[in-house]
Amino acid sequence: MNNHQESSFHPIGDFLNPALALLGLGLRKSPIGQKLSFANHPYLCKVLLKNNEKLI
Repeated sequence: MNNHQESSFHPIGDFLNPALALLGLGLRKSPIGQKLSFANHPYLCKVLLKNNEKLI
């Protein structure tokens, strides 16, 4: 894969990871999210933030 192809994925990754992290935080605060065990798990946010650092 050349540099042009790799760089085209960064805007998508930069948008998706924070959006998914915010979704996880929103789920944790919602009544439905409080019933879901995965939404309360802090590992979800750590993984999303770690993946975001790899893209930068």
